[in-house]
Amino acid sequence: MDLNAYFHDEGIEIFAEVEVPTLTEKDQAYVRDFFPPAQSVIVFGREVPASAYHSTPREQTEVMLGIAETLNDTAIRLAELLRSDGIPAEHIPLYLPVRIEEGRVRGVVRLKHVAAAGGLGTIGMNTLLLHPVHGPRLLLSGVVMGKGLPAESPIHPSEISIESPSPLCIHCGRCIKACPAGAISPDGVEVFRCRTISPWVPGPFVPIAKWLIGRQMLLRCMAPIAPFIAKTATIRCSRCVTECPVFEV
Repeated sequence: MDLNAYFHDEGIEIFAEVEVPTLTEKDQAYVRDFFPPAQSVIVFGREVPASAYHSTPREQTEVMLGIAETLNDTAIRLAELLRSDGIPAEHIPLYLPVRIEEGRVRGVVRLKHVAAAGGLGTIGMNTLLLHPVHGPRLLLSGVVMGKGLPAESPIHPSEISIESPSPLCIHCGRCIKACPAGAISPDGVEVFRCRTISPWVPGPFVPIAKWLIGRQMLLRCMAPIAPFIAKTATIRCSRCVTECPVFEV
């Protein structure tokens, strides 16, 4: 299977294959916990147009959900094609792929960190991936494979201009100062304080929400209704993105 041709046909220019041993020990454990035979991760993304952040919250939500669902469909098809070629593979699901660790919510596979390891950007204080061309406006998806690609058909790096200025986080703290809920700190993001999440999970119910997330069986039962919740929710605040100095690189 020619993955470069596949991504070209999908209209995706931002992608990389990342071998699991090149990840941090923590991320290796996350990936192998999700898919025990994992040897590499294909991570890919699309930008959210800067104009979306200047539209109404509902319009912004629709744009971002549309991009995220398109990426998820691409991941599902890619995993199916890899399996048809005899390569064990599993796509990283869009909805409810989360866990609780040290009291904080994290993805079941930290795609942003995988993407950074694959040379697609760096992690900023706002915990977002800062891409050399699209700044923090990148949505990601991925597929975990049980073996790497054959040597005769390597996946080429995405069409990033390596001459572009590096968007390394300058630790200016603008994202922290801009967050109206104080959800961002040097230690990360407290998800349940975020203005997009807090209306759905009021403070008194946060311990219950964390307990539910900690029960993976319950999460799987909730998964069928997650798309409905996502479609009815609204992104109420994106200042951690728009206040970043590299919002528009």
